[in-house]
Amino acid sequence: MTRSLAPADVVVTGGGLAAAALALELARRDLTVDLLAQARAAVPSAPGGLVAAQAVVEAMPDELADLALLSRHLFSDWLSGLEEETGLPCEYDQRGAMTAALDDAEEVLLDRALDAQRSRGVHFEVLEPDEARGREPALSASVKAAFSFPLDGVARAGRVGRALVLAVRTAGVRVHEGNAAQGVAFSAGRVVGVETADGLLPAEAVVLADPGGPGRVGGTGRLPFTVHFRTWLRLDATSDPDRPTRLLRSRGVSLVPRRDGSILALGRPETDPRATGPNAASVQALLSEVQRLVPASSGWAFVKAGTGPEHSVPDRLPVVGETGSPGLFVSAGWGPDELLLAPAAAAVVADLVTGRTPPLTTSPFSPLRMRA
Repeated sequence: MTRSLAPADVVVTGGGLAAAALALELARRDLTVDLLAQARAAVPSAPGGLVAAQAVVEAMPDELADLALLSRHLFSDWLSGLEEETGLPCEYDQRGAMTAALDDAEEVLLDRALDAQRSRGVHFEVLEPDEARGREPALSASVKAAFSFPLDGVARAGRVGRALVLAVRTAGVRVHEGNAAQGVAFSAGRVVGVETADGLLPAEAVVLADPGGPGRVGGTGRLPFTVHFRTWLRLDATSDPDRPTRLLRSRGVSLVPRRDGSILALGRPETDPRATGPNAASVQALLSEVQRLVPASSGWAFVKAGTGPEHSVPDRLPVVGETGSPGLFVSAGWGPDELLLAPAAAAVVADLVTGRTPPLTTSPFSPLRMRA
């Protein structure tokens, strides 16, 4: 006989930051919430810790940019609340970001990518090369132009995850680590809970929030999630007084400064299915891009290399909303921006689950757009 666990108002499945942030938001709305994670809860799905709604403009469709701008607006208060509740610092530095063009072709591409921000009146600065190097002396002398985004920043994603785990437990969320959902239970076409290794977990609503997507679920068809891997390097720049003090980006690399003097270098996503770990070629290519942007980095000490998975669908929009089965929702496909988008994702999905009107339209993100 199938054992039935204590019922919940909502079950959230997934071990990423967005899943934990949603569970916390639902608990703050006085709902009984269970969070199911296959391994650990609130593990960042992508490296870096970028809280950059504008500096990554060339990688974002307009609808996602709107969500990112909303989330950046919420981020400071959201993270301050987490730090106050838990006592865990997350090292959020809103020092701005700078994207540099190192040749004429890059400058043209970046300038075109910023047209949407211009048309909507989103603030950024266009910097001449001397002004850019005045702010970041380590920048290459080859810089043709730079664009500054004063409201962007960086945080420590791993520390945010630890704070989220403590906060959700404190809020009364029942966290099940190592007990992933085995299937969604239905009755008369409506969700009635989640099947787990420990038995049926009854619930009024279920949110499938695994970063890699839910697979085949009621009414959506198979969502075409793909995974890319991004090589990252940790470099020790403590001996360099001119090391970057804000997020720096160019065509091939993002440099994320840490308070301990280290620099995290992020490469471009790779589609090679074999790229599940760093290899000598990808590490060397990324080091070359770092030195192209900051020549003095040749003196930084190599500490560690790795890769991080990023899950998305072909149109690069997240998958958010109710499926064709009442009570079953999806919140997935955040790509490299899960940390940045966590506050807005939590608020928007919680609104959908509780029948409220979200602060922006979610129709572009609906899982039904990919109905098979």
